[in-house]
Amino acid sequence: MPRMVDLNATTYWWVDAATITDVEAVSAAALTAPANISEYVVASTKIGPTSSDTISEKSITDVANCLVPVTGNYEGSLVAFRDFTAGVPSATDVLTTVANTAGVTGWIVRRTGFAATVAAAAAQPVEVYKFMTDNPQPSAGSGEGYIKATIPLLPQGVFNAAAVLVV
Repeated sequence: MPRMVDLNATTYWWVDAATITDVEAVSAAALTAPANISEYVVASTKIGPTSSDTISEKSITDVANCLVPVTGNYEGSLVAFRDFTAGVPSATDVLTTVANTAGVTGWIVRRTGFAATVAAAAAQPVEVYKFMTDNPQPSAGSGEGYIKATIPLLPQGVFNAAAVLVV
């Protein structure tokens, strides 16, 4: 049985809202090095599908309830290491590259199976999630590790957990 160790096998990109126009056909060219935030993403980040909303829909002859999924759901909470140069947030700091305020809309694209240093290419499978940022929650001064920020991500109604990159 083939297996892969889950170390450096996931890539995250934060892409501006206007860059992706078709969640079914994301251009590999849109996933550039500056958009690659993987080296800052902390393992406690949670992005992905959750249980769908359902309704009970059965016929008069069914002897048990039937649940039908009607609305898909997904969630997001980006936890990232901060990046400073001489005490000032750098150009690659998460509060610079993603958002330092609430209300920024964009896409998280996640690829599994390739190292974060491998460039995106056509035919690679990815997950694509549209989010709006909530108020960033920087942490510091607790003595509990590296300086980080948590950016709550609010779903914006569009995701595809089985997209394939195009040229």
